[in-house]
Amino acid sequence: MTTSQPAMLEWNEETLSRFWGYHSQFSENYFSYQKGRAVVAHVKSALPSGLTVLDYGCGPGHLLPHLLDAGFSVQGADLSRETMGSAVSVSGRKGFLGFATIDELLTEGRRFDAVFLLEVVEHLDDHWLSKTLNQAKTLLKPGGALIVTTPNEEQLADSMVYCPVSNVIFHRWQHVRSWSQSTLAQCLTAHGFRDVQTEVRTFPGQKPAHVSALRYQLSELLNRFRKPQSLIAIARA
Repeated sequence: MTTSQPAMLEWNEETLSRFWGYHSQFSENYFSYQKGRAVVAHVKSALPSGLTVLDYGCGPGHLLPHLLDAGFSVQGADLSRETMGSAVSVSGRKGFLGFATIDELLTEGRRFDAVFLLEVVEHLDDHWLSKTLNQAKTLLKPGGALIVTTPNEEQLADSMVYCPVSNVIFHRWQHVRSWSQSTLAQCLTAHGFRDVQTEVRTFPGQKPAHVSALRYQLSELLNRFRKPQSLIAIARA
């Protein structure tokens, strides 16, 4: 029996909707669920309480409670309303500005003191990367802060999986590019951001429900001796 060589999965509107519609059921798969509280705590000193902030690409909304707990006025937004805010109950909370699509915010001329772009840029091809960063800059007030996180120097090949049904290969988390401190800084600068500061670190995570306390503690201990998992950048519009 001969089998044709597998093709790379084409990420388009249909496959992306199907992929993230499925994964939105599982909170533990989201960086913002596991590490969101630690990221907000890390950048809090650079962002005074009371600022208006936008979670660009909020998805199910795992970052929103942490931003509200930090004293910000918070807007959630994504490309569509399909799964927006499906995992959290933040309606009625003080400081919550609601949900909207990115296009709605742009049409209304909304501006924010800070835009959080957590674990987004690794999913974008050249066209969508440029469009997303330009939109983020438009949505920021002059001098506003852009906060970006992404995996640090990820080896994409290590997370490729094969589907025997459709005979395609794809990254298990739909990542299409890898970033380093230098490439991220260069990209943000090229899109008109200034005062770009980048660093690498491993953020402590929330213990998944299915993992024992001992296993979680051991994993967090081992992380101290591994290459930092995350890259974070703060830049100004």
